[in-house]
Amino acid sequence: MTAAALAGPRASETGLRRTDPRRDLAGVARLVQAAFAGQLDASGQRMLRDMRWLGRAGWLGWLLGRVLLPPGATPDGFVWLESGKVVGNLSLLPVEGDSHRWVIANVAVDPDQRRRGIGRSLVQAAIDLTRQRRARTVVLQVNRSSQAARDLYLSLGFQVTSTRTIWIRPRGLPRPQLTALEGLRPRSFPEWREQWELGRRVLPDGFWWPFLPDERLFRGSGVPAAIGMNWTHHWVWKPHEVMLASISAHARLAAGFRFLLVVDAEYRGKVEKAMLARALVELPEGSGGTLEYAAGEAEPELWELGFRPDRSLTWMALDLQRHGASIVSRPDARMGA
Repeated sequence: MTAAALAGPRASETGLRRTDPRRDLAGVARLVQAAFAGQLDASGQRMLRDMRWLGRAGWLGWLLGRVLLPPGATPDGFVWLESGKVVGNLSLLPVEGDSHRWVIANVAVDPDQRRRGIGRSLVQAAIDLTRQRRARTVVLQVNRSSQAARDLYLSLGFQVTSTRTIWIRPRGLPRPQLTALEGLRPRSFPEWREQWELGRRVLPDGFWWPFLPDERLFRGSGVPAAIGMNWTHHWVWKPHEVMLASISAHARLAAGFRFLLVVDAEYRGKVEKAMLARALVELPEGSGGTLEYAAGEAEPELWELGFRPDRSLTWMALDLQRHGASIVSRPDARMGA
């Protein structure tokens, strides 16, 4: 195949087909940039910029992209073309470590091409492909404010599992004042099992997107865990014999801490401030980081501690073992994106 053939889609191409990163990289980057303007962080913007640059380089850019870009930049998936222009995109990725769980991401349709059923066709094609690959679950995230997209996914069998707000605390803020909470203390290593059981009960659809609950976030792994050491910081609230809340601070290089706050449903809105304040006081001065927490819960307390909401995302999942046969949809269907 010549370099010219790999430089981009043919001008006559129209309709749905599998993504070919050798030809579609630049077009997908332009579409995703337009569709998610204002929602991308610095790393996302940088990745799209690299995709556009490499996409213009044809087959050579494709080869370089396999080395330089993260897997999410050259995923499997589907595109929809109109006269050779990418006007619809869907990325499809397996969840690392779980061959039966797949992620749908970057579902985007050109604003001028919406209400034609393109989004529905893209998602249905992804569902059919994951079923062929013996997947059990397909998961996705949708902005809480995107009611049209949410309705589309519901109509195709997806179910809402939770809605969480991503909060960001900038670096350099002073330590907060402690809030008294009897029974709040650092976790001992043997308590990781109880912490794990609490997390699995409170957050059954997962701690961090898109993974299922993983005990290693509490137990640790490798030699440090084997000798009773854990480089992640943990605190628990255990006023009596039962653990009712926990917070973990996972250090990330050049990105502050990633907080995992788990609170029994009965005590939500009552202990979050004390839990987070204790962690922030005992972490290095000026520590920042991110927290994903149930939307609408403990918001005034998080604001007091210097956290600011970034966006709220609804987690959705499709159980392919329960989902019926493929729903055939025509490209001109009047539902969905």
